[in-house]
Amino acid sequence: MIKFFRKIRQNLLLEGKTGKYLKYAIGEIILVVIGFLIALSINNWNEERKELASESKVLKTLNAEFYQNSITLDSVLLELNRMEQSLSFVFLNIQPNPNLDFSPKQLDSILRNSFSDPYWTRSEYTLRNLESSGKLSTLTSEELKSKLYEWSLVATDITDKDSDATKGFNNLLNFYRENGSLRNLDEGGWIISEGRSSLEYDHFKFFTDIVFENIIDDCLVYTRQRILRYKKAKIIIDQVIALTQTEK
Repeated sequence: MIKFFRKIRQNLLLEGKTGKYLKYAIGEIILVVIGFLIALSINNWNEERKELASESKVLKTLNAEFYQNSITLDSVLLELNRMEQSLSFVFLNIQPNPNLDFSPKQLDSILRNSFSDPYWTRSEYTLRNLESSGKLSTLTSEELKSKLYEWSLVATDITDKDSDATKGFNNLLNFYRENGSLRNLDEGGWIISEGRSSLEYDHFKFFTDIVFENIIDDCLVYTRQRILRYKKAKIIIDQVIALTQTEK
């Protein structure tokens, strides 16, 4: 094709048709430029198509990750709410003369529910990869980028509060260990199946103990703080799921 155009130009020069030669040369340049622009446009279109396909894959992965986080969070919230109710019941019954119409076994069941420490194990693998690779900033949706940033802040806050709550839980566990019977508290679980302790103990005395009241107070505060933050995380998770929803 190039040889063909070159031959035409040579013939025009030999024939002395300089004006036509110039017009032809200009036309040829225009055609080359147009061809270059078309090729560039096609290349850009292909790159955009690849980027869109890549982002679609990222969105699907984020959607799956946050959907799984939503499921595990719902489960932990159920446990935390049960724990909060048990702690509140114990807290309200700490009095100079508590009226506890329970058998020792029933009371142990209530106390056992008060020192659970459900921990939310969440996945952030995809988000961390996006941050480390710099691809987070290339996402099309500004709203999604904002929500993912908000999620990172909430997740960090949750980690801090979980750490505080674990300290409170350990304080309560140590109190039971030093002043009561862990064997009897563990009886309702599936690990300890050897039955109740034959040693003397009195868990009713806890309800007139100021140290016990202070520990329960700490645990109740930490638990309610965790519930509030987990609920906030749940809202953001649902928003991220909606923003990353793609067509099947």
